[in-house]
Amino acid sequence: MTARTVVLQTKDHGRVEFECPAWCIGHAWQAGAGIGRNDIVHKSVAVKAASDTYSYGYVSLLRVWMAWAPFAELVPRVSVEVDVQGDFEAEEIAHVAGALRTAANRMEQVAAQAIAFRGDVA
Repeated sequence: MTARTVVLQTKDHGRVEFECPAWCIGHAWQAGAGIGRNDIVHKSVAVKAASDTYSYGYVSLLRVWMAWAPFAELVPRVSVEVDVQGDFEAEEIAHVAGALRTAANRMEQVAAQAIAFRGDVA
């Protein structure tokens, strides 16, 4: 993938033109949002982890993605949403624990990608 140029209208700097890294999913979600230049954020695809349970069915446990505000931060960061709460049957805990291990691995993979991309933005 190659970098692409994006233009967003900001409330504090007017029209801002910038390059997106290859991993960025785009900025349609920010267009027309009345944002400032420091609010411009590159986001990667969100990686998810979930567990199938008896009590609640399919339960989302985590979402993790890279994010980088190029006008406010030096390097990409990792955004994490942990998303589970409930009282589970004891038999379900093995499923939930396994999904949490998967979630931990996915967080580490996204973090490794963010570290690798630091060389691209330095």
